[in-house]
Amino acid sequence: MPQKARNYILISLIGSQLSLSAALPELSSIEPIEFDEAAQRLVARGDARLDFEDTRVRADRISYYQDFALADALGNVAINRDGYRVIADRLSFDAEESILSMDVIRTGEWPLYVSGVTAGGTLDNSSVQGATLYYGNPGSYTLSVASDAVHYVREEEQAYLEMEGATFRVGKIPFFYLPSYTHYISESPYFLDLSAGYDNELGAYLQTTTLLPVTPWLRLGANLDYYTKRGVLAGPTAQYVYNSERQSITGSFGSGYISDHGGRGEDVFGDPINEDRGFIQWRHKQQVGERFNLTASADYWSDSEAIRDFRDDYYNDNRQPDSFVEAVYSGDNYYLSAFGRFQPNEFQLINERLPEVRLDLLPVPIFETGAYHRGAVSYARLRQDLERFIPTIHDETEYDRFDLSYRIERPIAFSDWLTLTPLAGARITHYTNQEIDPANPYYDPELEDDFTRDLYEVGFDLESRFHATYPTYNKTWKIDGLRHILRPVLRYRYYSDSDADGKVAVIEGTPFDLERPVLDLSDLRNADVLTETHLARLGVENLFQTQAQGYGSRTLAALNFYQDILFEKGVRYDGDDQNTFEATWVELVLSPAPWLKFDLAARFKTESLTLEELRTRTRLISGEIWEIGLSSDLLNKHIDQYRLDYIYRVNERLKFLADARYDADTGKFTEFGVGVQSNLGNAWVIIYALTFRNDAQRESDVEFSIRLKMVGIQ
Repeated sequence: MPQKARNYILISLIGSQLSLSAALPELSSIEPIEFDEAAQRLVARGDARLDFEDTRVRADRISYYQDFALADALGNVAINRDGYRVIADRLSFDAEESILSMDVIRTGEWPLYVSGVTAGGTLDNSSVQGATLYYGNPGSYTLSVASDAVHYVREEEQAYLEMEGATFRVGKIPFFYLPSYTHYISESPYFLDLSAGYDNELGAYLQTTTLLPVTPWLRLGANLDYYTKRGVLAGPTAQYVYNSERQSITGSFGSGYISDHGGRGEDVFGDPINEDRGFIQWRHKQQVGERFNLTASADYWSDSEAIRDFRDDYYNDNRQPDSFVEAVYSGDNYYLSAFGRFQPNEFQLINERLPEVRLDLLPVPIFETGAYHRGAVSYARLRQDLERFIPTIHDETEYDRFDLSYRIERPIAFSDWLTLTPLAGARITHYTNQEIDPANPYYDPELEDDFTRDLYEVGFDLESRFHATYPTYNKTWKIDGLRHILRPVLRYRYYSDSDADGKVAVIEGTPFDLERPVLDLSDLRNADVLTETHLARLGVENLFQTQAQGYGSRTLAALNFYQDILFEKGVRYDGDDQNTFEATWVELVLSPAPWLKFDLAARFKTESLTLEELRTRTRLISGEIWEIGLSSDLLNKHIDQYRLDYIYRVNERLKFLADARYDADTGKFTEFGVGVQSNLGNAWVIIYALTFRNDAQRESDVEFSIRLKMVGIQ
C-alpha cells in the first residue's frame, strides 16, 4: 500500500455491538488506525476523518470508543454538515445522541460569523459561552455583538441566535447594550449609513439611517439628522422581507420631520416654504402563489424641495415621485388588474386614477383559421386638479370612462424569411359624469355629460428575416464565430377620425415624449386627444452575436434605423408643423467585451438632416485598475450637457473618484466632485467627497462630506 494511502475502517466490523438508528460511522486516516481491544477504542492520526450520516469530522487525531459510540477529536477540528462548517480546538461527540461539546470554536457564513470559548448541544440546538457575533469578516472595525451565552436554534423554516446580555461593539469599542437580543439567521443584518459634512445652506451636518432586526422578517430603525443651520430631522424607518411556500413580500418605509429654522426659500410656485417640513416613502412588492402580484409605491413631500434639501442622493434619481397601487391576477391567457394612482403632493400635476380596473385578453387563435385576436376592456375614474398651476381654475376635471379595444391579425408566411401580418381593430370609449371648469383651455360650452367615441384601425406589418454566420475568431475580443441577423420591417397604420373635439373633458392629453411613438391603437395612452393618424414606419434592425463561454450566445452589437413617413401631418412638440418625412431614429449598442460598452440613441429631422436629439453613454474598464464613463444628452435648442465619471483603484482598499458635469449652452461646469473611498477593515466603506457647483438653485456652491456605510450589507 502506498505511504499516503488512507486507512478506512467501518466501526461495526471490529466486534462492536452498536445499535445505531442511522448509517454507521466510518473512521479513516492517512496513518494506520490503532485499536485498543481492552478499551474498545479506535485511534486515527494524520488527517483523521469520522463520517456518519451527512456529517464529517476532521482532526489531527480522532479517538472513537465503540462501547459508548463516543468520539474525541483533538487539533484543527473541523465539522461539516449541509454546507455549514465549525472549527474548534477540541471536540467530544456522542454519535448515538448527536450531542457534542467543543472548545474554542469558530463558525459562520457571510455576512455572519461566531466565535466562542466553549460550546455544547446538538448541531441544531446548541449553546456557546463567551461568544461574539460578527457582522462581516472579523476585524478591527467590524461591527459585533458580544454575549456571555448564545443559544443557537435551527428549525425547519428558520434559524436564530438568542443572546443574553448583548453588548454591541465596533471593533473592541462598545456603544450599545441590550439585556437580551434575538437574531434570525435568515433575515438581513442591520443597516447603518452615516454622512457628515458642511454645506453653506445646511451648515455642518450629520445624516444617519439605521435599521435593526426585531423579527425574522422585520427591521426597524430611524432617520436621525442634525443640521447646524436647520435643526434636527427625525423619523422612523423599516424594511421587511417575508418568504413562505405561498407568498413572498418585500418592502421598505422611510420618513423624516424637521422644524426648519433656516433659510428655506421658495417652492416651485414661488411661495415661501413653511417651517414644518418632512417626507414619507413606502415601497411594497408582494407575490401570492404563481398568479397574483401586488405592487405599491407612495411618496409624500411637505413641499417640492423637502427631499432635495435633506436627501439629495434620492432626489437625483426620483425628482417626480409616483404614488400608486397595482394588483394583477395572471390567468392562462388573460390579465385582470386594478390600478390606482394618487396625488399626495400639491406641487405635482397627477392624472389620478381612482381606480382603473382592466381585463386584457392575450392573443388567442381563432379556431383553425391561422388568425389571432386580442382585446381589452377597462373602467377608470380619472381626476385632475389644475388649480395650483392655473390659478383661474377652481374646479377639478373628472369623468368616468369605459374603454373597449379589439384587434384581429392574420400572419401570412410567404417563405421562411418573409411574413405579412394584416390587422384591423377598433376602440370604443364611453365618457360619463364629465366635469370641467369653464376656465380650462379644453372647456367647450357644448360639452355633454355623456359621450361615446369610436375609432377604427387598419394596417399591416411586413417583416423579413435574414441571417449569416462567419468563422470569425478574435482572442482579444473573445469572439468565437460571428452571426449577423438582419430584419427589415415595414409597419403601416391608419386610425379613423375620432370627431371628438370639444366633447371630452381632456385629462389624458399628449405628454412630452421624445421616444419613438407607439403605433398600435389599443396601446395609446393619450386616450382623450386621439385624432386621425396615417403613417408608415420603415426600419432595419441588425444584431451581431458570438458564442458565449459555456453556453448560448453573446450580443456584440445592435444597430437599428427607423424612418417615419406621415401621410396625415399634425403639430410637433415644439409647435412647428410636422413634415412628411418627420423623423429618423438611429439606435446603436456596442458591447464587444466586458470592459467596453457604448450606447447611442439619436433622432434627426429627416428633410434637413438636422440632429434634434442625441443620447450617448460610453463605459471603459481597465481590469481592476480604473473605469471611466462619458455621457451626453442633447435636445436641439433646449439641452446640451455632458458628464464624465472616473474611478481609479490605488489598491484593494483605496479608490479615487471624480465626477464632472458640463453645460455646453452656458460654457460652464455645473458640478464637479472629487472623492476618496477607503475600506476600514472588511466591514466599512468611508467616502470623503468635495463638490463644487455653479449657479445651483438651492445647493451650496461648495460642499464637503464624509460618508460611512457597511460593506455588502443592505
